[in-house]
Amino acid sequence: MEQIVVKDLFTETKKVIADYKAESEKLDQQERELNAELAVLQEEMTNNILDQETATVSELVYLKISAKEIVQKTEIIKVLLEELAEERTALKLEFTPIYRSAIRQDAKSKAVYNATEIVEKYRYQMLKEIADIGKQMQSQYHEIAPDVYEVFEDIEVKKEFPRLEYVFNQEQFEPYFGWLGDSVVHKNDVFVATRGYMPDGVKEPKEKDVE
Repeated sequence: MEQIVVKDLFTETKKVIADYKAESEKLDQQERELNAELAVLQEEMTNNILDQETATVSELVYLKISAKEIVQKTEIIKVLLEELAEERTALKLEFTPIYRSAIRQDAKSKAVYNATEIVEKYRYQMLKEIADIGKQMQSQYHEIAPDVYEVFEDIEVKKEFPRLEYVFNQEQFEPYFGWLGDSVVHKNDVFVATRGYMPDGVKEPKEKDVE
């Protein structure tokens, strides 16, 4: 069976994704810069505290002033990070209806992939193939049946061989069918397949050579 290649379903959605990522990257860059600055300030504060342990009085005054400035800068950066988080949320809210519109537009493209039509197509092909085999087998049966029954229908033959009707009858010469289920394809199996999975218990049949 020729493999079907599904065309890109999300052309419009991918455009929106690209636009969103471009805007989001700007926020990401700002966040990286603020976090880098925050890391520097934290290191400065650590060094400041260590220096205070051995500082003179005049140096201690300077270090205390510097520590206060570091704390103030740190608080400002934290506020900026909070504002950045709010901007990111606002960006998502802005793009949500754009995503929704693009997804709805892309959803229309899936209509060309109709599982019902595929099932109907192969059901017809399956039954047509079985019917063709059955027709040929019945044709061969009816071709020789008169000659066989000329012997088997004799009254004396029937008395001697009473079970001949089970040896040669029309139903015996039909394609073998040993399916145990009520249907060849259950709708639940089709639903499983539409999600990209093979149903449990369904295996690829081994091909047989018909001589």
